[in-house]
Amino acid sequence: MLKELAEKIEQLVEEKVKPEIVEHEGVDYVQTARGFEALRKPSTKAIEVNSLEGLVKMIKNSLKDAELDGMYGIYKPFVVNIDFNRIEVMSALCEDKSRNYLAEANPMIPRLNIGYDMSVEEMIILLSTSFIPTENTQKFIESLSSLRVVEEVEFNDDGVGQTVTAKKGASMNQKYQIQPIVKLKPIRTYAEIEQVESKFLFRVNKGGTVCLREADGGQWKYETQKRIVAYLEEHLKEEIKANDVVVIG
Repeated sequence: MLKELAEKIEQLVEEKVKPEIVEHEGVDYVQTARGFEALRKPSTKAIEVNSLEGLVKMIKNSLKDAELDGMYGIYKPFVVNIDFNRIEVMSALCEDKSRNYLAEANPMIPRLNIGYDMSVEEMIILLSTSFIPTENTQKFIESLSSLRVVEEVEFNDDGVGQTVTAKKGASMNQKYQIQPIVKLKPIRTYAEIEQVESKFLFRVNKGGTVCLREADGGQWKYETQKRIVAYLEEHLKEEIKANDVVVIG
């Protein structure tokens, strides 16, 4: 029964549905047993880069080919879409209203562990290796060094600042006033642009651990995006002027 049904379907398909390509409004459709379906054309695979310099070189080298426009569905102008740190380079719309992805850029940045508790020693190492050295960073590291040697800690927290009474040994007590807000420059974006300095909330916990939390409402991301746009507009100004590249951010 099932075999006969399968044979009947196959016979109907062979007799009534013949492969045929039909063009409509610039899009090719192929006739199948289910009707007309858009013909899938080969698409490009985005090249992955980790720097703005590499991204600029890739775009310029691609544009050097005089016959690039329209070849393999790649049309100018290239669209450079900046979504904070992630950058995508796409061709202009193809005839079927799709786009070919040419490149994708993501920066190589250290893991900052913002918002996580860690020991004072770990915090000092993090500040020394993953933050841009500034006067504020150095002062902050020095203040942390005084907390690294304590044996007991008592807290007086008014909700804004913290007073830490540190006890070392049997008799020596010393009070430290903890500044709740510090300005730091973590490495959070591409090396070609200046890192954004922003505010962080610093907290000391009763377990002796410390923590940094973002305190600028994410405004550093907006500023980072602006700096990326400015860099690309400067290094691709001739291509932008020729309408070969459009930067969006």
